[in-house]
Amino acid sequence: MAVVARPAPPTSQIVVGILELLDGHTDREHGVSAAWIAEQLGVTEKTVRGHLHTLEGIQPFGRRVGRIMRRDLEHAESADPRPGWYIEPVFDTAQMRLLADGAVISRSDGDYLRDLIAKVYSFAGRSGQVDDMGEPRTPRNYNREFLNNIELLNDAIDHERAIGFHYCTYDVDGSLVPRRDAEGHVREYRADPYRLMYRNGKYYLICHMQSYESLSYLHVERIRDLRVDGADHSFERTLESLNPHPDVPFDLDRHMGERPYPMSEAAVPVHLRIRKTLEPVYDWFDDAKVTRLDGDVYDVWVTANEYAVLCWALQYAATRLIEVLSPQSLRDSLRDTGEYLAGLYAGSV
Repeated sequence: MAVVARPAPPTSQIVVGILELLDGHTDREHGVSAAWIAEQLGVTEKTVRGHLHTLEGIQPFGRRVGRIMRRDLEHAESADPRPGWYIEPVFDTAQMRLLADGAVISRSDGDYLRDLIAKVYSFAGRSGQVDDMGEPRTPRNYNREFLNNIELLNDAIDHERAIGFHYCTYDVDGSLVPRRDAEGHVREYRADPYRLMYRNGKYYLICHMQSYESLSYLHVERIRDLRVDGADHSFERTLESLNPHPDVPFDLDRHMGERPYPMSEAAVPVHLRIRKTLEPVYDWFDDAKVTRLDGDVYDVWVTANEYAVLCWALQYAATRLIEVLSPQSLRDSLRDTGEYLAGLYAGSV
């Protein structure tokens, strides 16, 4: 009986197969051979080489397809570099870790994070074979509305739609409970949302609470029963109307940079004297102006909210390395706080 040759797969199927193998098994330091690809797909090596050279010329999806030569691996960082054909990953290892770690610190639902991180890994090719990320867990008092709220808030911000919601505080067991008014009724809030932003490990909504005259900074995980107005441009106040410097456009990034802790009061020049280390400064103030005075003594100016600097200075008080020189009102606040602490902890319990 004559043997009937198995028909070759269609060209489109071969090309897709090649891309899938490159995507899952290669990165900038790990290639695969045309012979190996041909064996996986059940086609000839000549066929695979032809398609590889075509892909090399067209850069599918904006990703480079090429060959890694042995000379290219002389300074490779991985323990097992391998020459051959590869496709440039969507994310390299560093980008993948930044995205995955950023997802983890969002304190979101554990199952959702695992799925999200798996998707990030899938775009990293062979670089995605990193398994030391730890196990994302759902925070004990997680707000199940958190992810849906982010989607709704994005829509509200994009279309300038006002929002209504309940805002939570913590009960004695750490669970989130809605704030109530003096009569015990759940308080209703309305706001004009402007930006979502991470700060100090918290996800904030920067907004105008319609019962106030300044910006507010709300923890997104404390928002419940979120409702978005149906009509576009329903803001009561635009962000620009709250601009403390109306002669220039409102720069929210600069505004938040002047607040080591999100607070609405005005930012003022603060003069500091710091010894030995500048880590407490540059960990919190990107735009600090620093001059070395003598040895390890530094003259420092920052522009920041006074109360936020008070909180910042107190967390480093035990180091005895930081002195606030001005404004005097901030020095007075630190002295008053110190006197309170001295009285509170004087004597034995």
